[in-house]
Amino acid sequence: SPLSCFIIVDTSKHCVLYFSKSSGIFRETLSKRGVRVITGLGKCFRQVDKNRNGFLSQAAFKEALKVFHLEMPEGDFESLWLILDDSKSDKVDYGEFTRAVFGEMNEYRKAFVRKAYMKLDFNKTGSVPMVDIRKCYCAKKHPLVLAGKATEEEIKSSFLETLRESCSNPNEVSYSEFEDYYEGLSIGIMDDDDFVNILRNPWGI
Repeated sequence: SPLSCFIIVDTSKHCVLYFSKSSGIFRETLSKRGVRVITGLGKCFRQVDKNRNGFLSQAAFKEALKVFHLEMPEGDFESLWLILDDSKSDKVDYGEFTRAVFGEMNEYRKAFVRKAYMKLDFNKTGSVPMVDIRKCYCAKKHPLVLAGKATEEEIKSSFLETLRESCSNPNEVSYSEFEDYYEGLSIGIMDDDDFVNILRNPWGI
């Protein structure tokens, strides 16, 4: 069912944060399904962005939010738009929006995401074939595998399915799509070292 949300606008810090009417529930929900929310929303924004310039019109932005049940009262939406469209150009940078709503990985975490992707994209083309992702991903040390609750193939298939859903082309992964996946994963992991281990083990970095 659609999540019922309201907005808190902090004009001094120029950011917009969403909270559930039931305090903390929205953030908790994101931590449970953050990967699919962020990767899906990122894919949706990129598909709507016909010009591929990183900006969306008000109508396109509103439609993208609707797809992910992030609708809001018209008055609240107008307030949100005024903050995001500070240049009064009738378009917003959707990267800034996702960072404001979901937060952003710190540089320590991002460095390891970049290391993992660079290992995959050794030719520096900016795109990695999904078949190469499958070959390189190792699930031997995944907690569920170690506990005997899942097989390596089950973990790998689950990872690839989620990643594939987020990609504009299901046969290849761009860096932004790869980062979106780990951005979503990052929401539910408080400790930096725990997050880094999630990258170290499957990618051998």
